[in-house]
Amino acid sequence: MFAAIFTAQIVAALGYGPWFAFSVPALYAGIAGDGQPGPAAIGYLSVGAVAAVSVAVTVVVAAH
Repeated sequence: MFAAIFTAQIVAALGYGPWFAFSVPALYAGIAGDGQPGPAAIGYLSVGAVAAVSVAVTVVVAAH
């Protein structure tokens, strides 16, 4: 979890936060600070994709 948050901060600082799935929640909540762009549509889609893949992997691993 630390690595995901750390990476999200670096990616957001580089200006790619609106497209990176782990930066989208902070941008949506407005805690990234003033002047930061809101999440892009692809950012929301990437959050959904990460969630779907996470659920699928959890189900597969739990079945074994």
